[in-house]
Amino acid sequence: MRQTETASLLLNQAIPVFEEWLSMRGMSGETMRGYLVDINQFNRWMTSKSNSPVFVDEITARHVEEFVSYLANERGCKPRTVNRKINALSTFFQCMKKKKILSENPLEDFERVKVPDSERIYLSREEVEAIIQAIDHPVLHYFAMTMAYTGLRVSECINLTLHDVNLEDGYIQVINGKGGKNRTVPMSDRLKSKLQEYLKFHRPKTDSLFFFALKKTGTVSDQYVNRVLKEACKKAGITKHVTSHILRHSFASYLVKKDTHVAVIQRLLGHASVKTTSVYLHVHPNDLKEAVNQIDF
Repeated sequence: MRQTETASLLLNQAIPVFEEWLSMRGMSGETMRGYLVDINQFNRWMTSKSNSPVFVDEITARHVEEFVSYLANERGCKPRTVNRKINALSTFFQCMKKKKILSENPLEDFERVKVPDSERIYLSREEVEAIIQAIDHPVLHYFAMTMAYTGLRVSECINLTLHDVNLEDGYIQVINGKGGKNRTVPMSDRLKSKLQEYLKFHRPKTDSLFFFALKKTGTVSDQYVNRVLKEACKKAGITKHVTSHILRHSFASYLVKKDTHVAVIQRLLGHASVKTTSVYLHVHPNDLKEAVNQIDF
């Protein structure tokens, strides 16, 4: 029997504390749900492994290493998925440290899994256009176009209200994006024209304040967006595994190819650091060849 039960919390008792902390930080509902799914999965794994409830201060980096091995080898999770779960756990332990439940975050310097280049899928300009044109649903057609032309996260696009899209001055105001941050994203002239067309001819008559609204629900779900994208890819003959996030990824990759400064891309995407943006800096062998051919000492 543990002698210092009052000094710590059981992991399953700490999860509601974590949920409240995330909510107070203004984190989006979608991100919160993802974090809680990952933490609950870790809790089930730890409980099963220990054959008893686990205290938060008993968890070490070694436990997480074993969890990562379980995810990769037994569950067949891809590196990107594993890293997402590590990030969720790291944020959880950060919360526990802030709440004085732990003195240190055991994942402070925990290394992420290397993501193979082959897993970093992005689309060419022609592929993006083909997918958008293959979407017959009027609302989802303009939704995908907005993601592709602004780099917004799917949750940010879903949560846009009529007040957030300023078609007169040509910008989109993202309110309470990832990490509770706001940012302003300018629209290209083409997107501005297309969204005016959407409001005039294609947005269904509804009392919903969401900019992208279905007549039946008054909103759009990320599951529906991804299903429509999958169907559009099939119709357009594109075999890549395309999700809504790939549109955001492709937006950034295209700007990199156009020699846009990484700090500008960082601001547009709403990343807290340039390090996060660097995953979009794809280097093609032809780019390397062109680079060395410019040397003319």
